Amino acid sequence: MKIKIAYILLVHHLPEQANMFIQQLLDYGDCDVYVHIDKKNRKIEDKIIKDERVHLFCRYDIRWGSFEIVAAAIELMRQIVGSEKAYTHIYYGSGQDLLVKKGLYEYLAQYPENIFIDIFSEITDRDRESARYRVRWSGRLMVREDWHPYRFVRIAMQLLCRFGIVLYPNKIKLRHVRMYWGTTWFIAPYEVIRYICHYLDSHPEYIRFWENSLASDLMFFHTIIMNSKYKDKVRNALMYVNMGKTFGTMNHPVTIHENDKNAIDHKICFCARKFDINEKEIMEYYLEATK
Repeated sequence: MKIKIAYILLVHHLPEQANMFIQQLLDYGDCDVYVHIDKKNRKIEDKIIKDERVHLFCRYDIRWGSFEIVAAAIELMRQIVGSEKAYTHIYYGSGQDLLVKKGLYEYLAQYPENIFIDIFSEITDRDRESARYRVRWSGRLMVREDWHPYRFVRIAMQLLCRFGIVLYPNKIKLRHVRMYWGTTWFIAPYEVIRYICHYLDSHPEYIRFWENSLASDLMFFHTIIMNSKYKDKVRNALMYVNMGKTFGTMNHPVTIHENDKNAIDHKICFCARKFDINEKEIMEYYLEATK
């Protein structure tokens, strides 16, 4: 099976770093790269690599925790399906990723029907995570800073929701849909992405349901997949991520350093995040390792 990947990359800043990843992808295997530039940083669009295989879009002002991150991914998925190119897989990631091992294309050819995405569990009304869609979240609460007062407001609202007290409830309801959550990024067969686009076209209420949610990127695609015929094809993601363990870093991937090499070597993964251009030595190590 000949693999051809459409890479979806959400790029917010750091064009030099994004270009290092994009060039790595172009050199690595048969692909096209679909890049969404955060609208608030539109000026970096001119700094992204110019290549007939690189397709640039700039439509959404992506705020942390808001639905715009999902909306940008949907936009690029629809562009990919509309292109009618012979892709076999879609990679959904960010401009701070890198490939860390050779063999991704061969691995996908060996397991062509699998969806590589980390899905943790089903969500019930007793779970704190249910507040992310049961509450109609105000945009002003979408603040990333770990010690910002609004973070504690979000925590309090989620805990209340767990005990049945839903402040500002989401008035849009979904019937016969079981909720799931996991990590944002994934690799999926093209057929699955085409199904997702068709599902969204056929169920416009699904998008409306999530528009005022919190961190919908952790649930939106996961829920569609796990309520479909593809749920039995889900396997662990092929991405290495080191999530923070302290209050100030939890729920965020921490920057990859030299001491992550051993964990990457022993994990079935071909990509990793997040890298930082200021840690150029580790980036250059993996750029060289995947040539």
